[in-house]
Amino acid sequence: MLRLRFFGIAAVSLGILAAAPAGSFRAEQSPDIPTVPPIRVQSSLVLVDVISQDPKSGLPVRDFGKSDFRLFNDGHEVSIATFDAGARFDTRPVIVWLAVICNERGKIGGSAEYAGKEGLFRPALDHLDRNDRVGVAHWCDDGEATLDLPPTEDRDKPLRVLADTIKPISFEAGSRHANDVGEAAFRKMVRLIIRDARQRNPQPLPVIVFIDGDYTGQWPGELDDVVNDFLETSGIVFGVKDHLYPEVPPWLHNGQRGAILHYMAEQTGGEYFTVPPSAYSTALEMILLQLHFRYQLGFIPAAIDGKRHSIKVELAKRAREERKGVRLRYRREYIPARESPDWAR
Repeated sequence: MLRLRFFGIAAVSLGILAAAPAGSFRAEQSPDIPTVPPIRVQSSLVLVDVISQDPKSGLPVRDFGKSDFRLFNDGHEVSIATFDAGARFDTRPVIVWLAVICNERGKIGGSAEYAGKEGLFRPALDHLDRNDRVGVAHWCDDGEATLDLPPTEDRDKPLRVLADTIKPISFEAGSRHANDVGEAAFRKMVRLIIRDARQRNPQPLPVIVFIDGDYTGQWPGELDDVVNDFLETSGIVFGVKDHLYPEVPPWLHNGQRGAILHYMAEQTGGEYFTVPPSAYSTALEMILLQLHFRYQLGFIPAAIDGKRHSIKVELAKRAREERKGVRLRYRREYIPARESPDWAR
């Protein structure tokens, strides 16, 4: 599991981040991720989001151009058909979804831990681009899954709605049945977010930021299904976790995968931040930094065959020599598919 702790970020990164003017934040990242489930795309153009990180500052490299990248499909180099850079405001607009589980009384590591602290995230929202939007969503172990606030350009309303969303409720899970219902509600919420993105034109990049300690589990097959659903829309998952919450093992005693929000962040090219309350906003700013300064490489697959194909992105020789140690993060597989699933229509 990738668990980037705030305290491990280079001090120079934090200094630059704090000094940068509003609206200037773009992208920072973590090391390459090994094995990733596939992206499914619904057109002949496959988009690959690439996040770069300078090894010394921890900040993104902003001046790469199309010729600085090499792109491989199934081991064969392919032509980069489209190239967009966040530094030039070329990439798709972003919808950031603040997502939480219901505040069930006594639930350790859940949204109850953030109740009354929502305002700590507010400074980060000033660093959204003018075309970015913010929404709020939640799921609950009683089966409820709701988009509480449709994407808005308002920078204050999301946190007011988030505060209302995580007010305590009397329901508390504990039985196997309730756990199953909650797991299904989680998958429903993710798919509601996907459907929202699919219905917009032009289609934005949906980003889920879980405000959660990640005391969650799912059966592996069902979890991979929802991850793959999310990857069809090229979405990314991030998270913010308080540094005092205990870590959850990647596998639970009943055979379920644990810490599933961390897992989804890994699979979609995102990241989970572990920070103290005083750094909640800085963690969210770092997420926006990654999103805004990402690169988008597009290529045309050889066939729309519904099968898995691998992707590899690397720096060209000259760029690699000039920027030694720069890390790139990107998704590693895709499935070119002709049609959307029935639930997304």
